Amino acid sequence: MLAEDREIFEEMSPLKPIADLAAKDGRALTEIVADVIVNALAQGLLQPGQRLIEVELANQLQVSRVPVREAFKILQAQGILKTSQGQGVKVATFETDEIEKVTEVRIALEKIAARDAVAVYKLEPRRIEKLRDIVSKMEGAARWTDWAELRRLDTAFHHEFCRASGNEIVLSLWEALARHITIIFGRELATEQNFEIVIRQHRGLIACFESGDTNIEAEISSHILRLQKTVKANNLNRNAKIQGNP
Repeated sequence: MLAEDREIFEEMSPLKPIADLAAKDGRALTEIVADVIVNALAQGLLQPGQRLIEVELANQLQVSRVPVREAFKILQAQGILKTSQGQGVKVATFETDEIEKVTEVRIALEKIAARDAVAVYKLEPRRIEKLRDIVSKMEGAARWTDWAELRRLDTAFHHEFCRASGNEIVLSLWEALARHITIIFGRELATEQNFEIVIRQHRGLIACFESGDTNIEAEISSHILRLQKTVKANNLNRNAKIQGNP
């Protein structure tokens, strides 16, 4: 589960001692260590294919090797870390094909959640204030150029309307993908670096929820794919420039 409190999230800054965080968080230390690794990947402090050494990470986080070892197992089961004989534990490579598969599943889940959430927001309009509050915090993150906070808030926004949908199966499956979503979006966001368009799109989604727009499923798909398409275009342009240079 994603930490909702900003103070806790900031203290989860990757690869720093986490003793104080563990005292406040209330979750198992193993889960905290797993999220620290995920946040490091999202921020580019760890790279796809990079080897992780249990004892070194334990020393950096100032925890025993046991929660690190257990966190590795969790992330291996989720496909975020890989093991190979003689090479130990490595970060998954996150190839384009894998990213597209995760995105496809995410879109399918969020379309269902959005459709169901529209009905809920119609009956309980006050619940939409939670989405507005998240976007307001996004605007604050923009003023401080806080990319980590924007990433957290983006994930929180989508988590919130999945929760509001009342569809427990969709919510459970979405949460199982949450760490992949955090990593993929974080790395895409770092490539684009555009607060304004992210905030504007989330305002647009709120408007759809509020009006009961029947096109909400298409809007969700477009919203999720927009950043992926932008990153692909940027990469193509970058490669073209490199190949064009002597």
